[in-house]
Amino acid sequence: MNENLYNKEIVCPVCTKKFSVTKLKTKGCKVKGRDTDFCIYYEDLNPIVYDAWVCENCGYAAQSEKFLDIPPRDAKAVMTQITPRWKKRSFIGERSVDTALEAFKLVLINHQARGAKASELAKICMRIAWLYRLKNDEKEQEFIKYALRYYTETYEKERFPADKLDENTCMYMIGELNFRAGNLDESVKWFSRLISSPDARRIPTLIEAARDEFQLVKDKLASAGGTA
Repeated sequence: MNENLYNKEIVCPVCTKKFSVTKLKTKGCKVKGRDTDFCIYYEDLNPIVYDAWVCENCGYAAQSEKFLDIPPRDAKAVMTQITPRWKKRSFIGERSVDTALEAFKLVLINHQARGAKASELAKICMRIAWLYRLKNDEKEQEFIKYALRYYTETYEKERFPADKLDENTCMYMIGELNFRAGNLDESVKWFSRLISSPDARRIPTLIEAARDEFQLVKDKLASAGGTA
């Protein structure tokens, strides 16, 4: 196993059985670039690949930072909807992108069983899209569209901050994902709304990114003979 990885034994908060997870040392995370939808690329190991934890005993799955924090009602939902169909298997050790995809899809299934909010579903779908991007797999677009649907629902129905997501970042993601999904007119609308927001101007890096993307979308619309 890579020297920047190590295993840690934890107790599952759903079934209360012990199992091991593989964690990545901070020094093993060296950023080499990022995309306009915040997908980060690393020189060596990618922490996203190890961010979905799965209990091998009951099938409970969640992102590492939230794994131990599950309300009793949600734990019951996992035990009644996930565990009866679960085939015991371990996700310990060095992971491939395919293994990470399997783990994150289990997180998504768990979230759906627990009745998670749109903001939580958007976050997981976004990470699945990024993992498909690492593989150059066309299924990325499928999860881009899922994430877009959930970010839009978040904006329309949830109170901000939604977990760690603020309103301005949510607007940016809706504009960016509409762009990536080919909905150029919608993308222009959302980026324009963000750029004109007085509150968003307090986040210069986000406004700058939105302006850059806004211009890209306008240029693409113009070249396609559309309107901007």
